[in-house]
Amino acid sequence: MIYEYTAYTAERKTVKGTIDGTSEAMAEDALYRAGYQRILSLTAVRPKTSFRQMMPSIFGVKGQDVIDFSRELASLIEAGVTILNALQLLEDQSTRPAFKKIITELVNELRGGSSFSAAISKYPQVFSGTYRQVMKASEQSGSLEAGLRHIAAYMDKQAATKKKIRGALAYPSLIAVMGLGVSIVLITVALPPLVDMFSSLDAELPLMTRILIGVSDFLIDYKLHILGALVVFAGLFGVCIRMPALKLTFDRLLLRLPIIGSIILQRNMYHFCHTTGMLLKAGLQLPEIMNIVIPSIGNSVIHQALVELRDRLVQGQGLSQPMAEIGLFPKILVEMVAVGEKTGDLEGMVSNIADRFEYSVEQRISGMVKMIEPAMTLAAGLMVGFVALSFIGPLYSIVGSME
Repeated sequence: MIYEYTAYTAERKTVKGTIDGTSEAMAEDALYRAGYQRILSLTAVRPKTSFRQMMPSIFGVKGQDVIDFSRELASLIEAGVTILNALQLLEDQSTRPAFKKIITELVNELRGGSSFSAAISKYPQVFSGTYRQVMKASEQSGSLEAGLRHIAAYMDKQAATKKKIRGALAYPSLIAVMGLGVSIVLITVALPPLVDMFSSLDAELPLMTRILIGVSDFLIDYKLHILGALVVFAGLFGVCIRMPALKLTFDRLLLRLPIIGSIILQRNMYHFCHTTGMLLKAGLQLPEIMNIVIPSIGNSVIHQALVELRDRLVQGQGLSQPMAEIGLFPKILVEMVAVGEKTGDLEGMVSNIADRFEYSVEQRISGMVKMIEPAMTLAAGLMVGFVALSFIGPLYSIVGSME
């Protein structure tokens, strides 16, 4: 149950907010434990489904919010401000309602005696497992501000990589959608009136036009059936892809595709190496790091390989030898890890190879896009050209027969 409260703080300020509790007595007790001196009102409210809750991707907490929050919090702590006061300052300055509410709840958790890492663990939808583990390790080592800066830089780099990929694929996608859209409009809107005219004139239609008319009739007559089939197919695909055996087969197929398979593998290796390097720098041990990295890997084949790697690591076999024997990991990664194990600089080696994988992924995606752009432009041009010629051919025939 959600309760709205009005209370006095230790600084004799009146604050309002909401708190979650199984009963009014428990909610009141939680407020006193949070440091409030007197509770003026406590009222149960019915949860309402707001427009913000219906569209969390638009109105919810974004990754950039967490990045900015981490950097600002690190700066305040470095300036000598306590973690609780720093959070209160950020709470006052926050302009995004969704994140402001999270910070308010973090302040209440810290007032109740929780550590920062324990407080953020209650919001896994906002703070990832990697974020929480870095904060926990940083608190234990007494360098919370350093951990905040490390995780902010890590998240910033991840966001930049995703942005580059989306930006690279935006233009080819736009060309494809425009070409398909123009063709559908011509077939379903402009063609039917012309077909009626051709029929009234009893004109002999070229093969291209007859094919186009057949496609047009099919789309118009069975549009609901086609839409239903697409919905059913998408639903079945979504269900099947969640089945472990089918997902494993699908992911294995993706890895075998030319160009795309290499991009998927190297992008996952970049994520593995970058996360491992950052967590090693934060002071975590390799088994802990593997437990954090493995759930964040989406490809089932790579996921299984990392599970096997973790199990053999726990058995004392190290990293490089199991990597080489599993066979999925790139040779350069195995060699760099072996050097890192021998020199005691595993953190530096995996961080270095992560940068190389990142650069390689960017180059491969750029090369793929350079091939896709002319191919999509040509395909769209051929599609629209076919439709246009199917229109023009009969018109020339009719005009010629009238002369």
